[in-house]
This record gives sequence, C-alpha cells and structure tokens, in this order.
Amino acid sequence: MIALSQKQPISLFVALVYVGTALLMPCRIAFAAEAAPQATAAEEKLLREVFPQAGSFSGKNGAKPHFKAFAKNAKTGKNELAGFVFKTNEVEPDEYGYAGPIEIIVGMTNDGVITGIKVLNHREPFGSFSIDPPEFAAQFKGKSILDAFEVGNDIDAVTRATISVEGASRVIRKSARRILQQHLAEQQGKK
Repeated sequence: MIALSQKQPISLFVALVYVGTALLMPCRIAFAAEAAPQATAAEEKLLREVFPQAGSFSGKNGAKPHFKAFAKNAKTGKNELAGFVFKTNEVEPDEYGYAGPIEIIVGMTNDGVITGIKVLNHREPFGSFSIDPPEFAAQFKGKSILDAFEVGNDIDAVTRATISVEGASRVIRKSARRILQQHLAEQQGKK
C-alpha cells in the first residue's frame, strides 16, 4: 500500500485506476463528440430530396425538431453546418390547409434560403391536387424566408384550391423562420 498520509492509505490499484481514468478522459470526450446521433438511412434518403447539397445529416433534435445538414467546406475540407431540414407540422402544428394539417418537409440553408420542399401528407375532400403538383414545390426552391410567401404575389396557386395553397405557403414560411430563430438563439447562447 502507498500512504499519502498516515491516516489515508491508498492501494496501488486504486491510484492506478485514478491516474488511468484521468489520462483517458480526453479520449472519452472526443469519442462522445464523434458518436453524435446521425439520421437513419431511411431519413437520409428523404432529407436528400429537399437538401441534395448536404454530405451528411444529424439526428433530429431541438425544441422545434429538425435535422442539421452538413456539407464539406471547399477551402478547409471540413464538414460545416450548411442548413436544416424539418417537417412543418412538427414546428408549426396549429397551421392547417383545407381539411387538416399539412405535413411538408423543408430544406433550408443556414442563411434562410429554401433548398427544396416535398409535400408528405395533407387532406382535401375533393382530391389531392392543389399542393401536390411538382410546379407547386418547385416555386419554393431558392426562395428566402424574408419573402412574403403570398399567393398571387410571390406564390402561384397552380390550381384554384387556394385554401390549401395559402395554408401550405404560410406553414412553410412560419416554420422556416422559427427554425432559423431557434438556431440564432442557440448561437447567442454559446457566446
């Protein structure tokens, strides 16, 4: 036994475990950072549809649930945050179309530009034709969250079913703004 003082004897084994743990602690912290949750293969396939420029995606997290999209920086060669992907009904659950909530997955850069959208689910009594056409989704690509998202102004109705078109446009705008607000608040908290 090794004695630190007359009153506190410590065995050699306990001392080695203590020192070994202290030496290995940085390795454990580095491993934990590398083992951050990632999107599943099924999730990643869907995420790539609306954010094709991303190289990888995090798992879903945040008070307003979202995935983080990462892309390689051409100058540094490191993966950096490129943007976010989220479902509108998880961020803004109280927004509705004609006959209920509209579930749209949205990709957005970290400076607030929509990279793509895909309508996943919505209900209409006369058929799903108002926001399902590819022309509806295509008009959001490249759109800034600072735009108005107003049907007849900067959004085409594509069909005459304007209630769902207005609801979809509104929920895309509101949820995109909320995700970016959340990200900016998180960044302020880190400073």
